[in-house]
Amino acid sequence: MKSKKQWLEEVESLCAEVEPEDGINPRLLLRKSTKTSSHRKTYQVCKQAEKTLNLVLAGEPALRELMVCAVKPNPDSTHLLVIVAANSNFVHLDENDVLKALKQAGGRLRSALATALNRKRTPLLSFHFRVLNC
Repeated sequence: MKSKKQWLEEVESLCAEVEPEDGINPRLLLRKSTKTSSHRKTYQVCKQAEKTLNLVLAGEPALRELMVCAVKPNPDSTHLLVIVAANSNFVHLDENDVLKALKQAGGRLRSALATALNRKRTPLLSFHFRVLNC
C-alpha cells in the first residue's frame, strides 16, 4: 500500500494542479446528498394539520375569529409552529389574549389533530399570532 506522500507525488505528476476533487470517484460527486432532499412527508403532515386546525378553530367559540395561515415544522415534524391571524380586517384582537386562548385550547386542538393524522405520536403545537392577514 502506498503512503499518502507517494500518492500525492504521483497525482502531481499526472496533473497540472491538484484540486479538492482529485482522487474521488466522479460518480460520487454527482450524487445528490440526502440532507438536501425535501421532506415530503413532513410537509404533508403540515398541510393536513393546517386543514384540521382551521376546521377546529371554526368550531371553538373563543377562537372563531382566527384562521390558520400556515403550519411549519419547528425544527422537525415532532413539533409544529402554527401561524394564525384574524379572519377579517374589521376584527381587532389583542395578541396576548389570542395566544392565551390558543394555549388553553391547545389540548383540544392536539386531540383533534391526533384523530386526523395517522401517526404514532401527535406533534406538539406552538402558536404565533400574525397581526396582518395571511
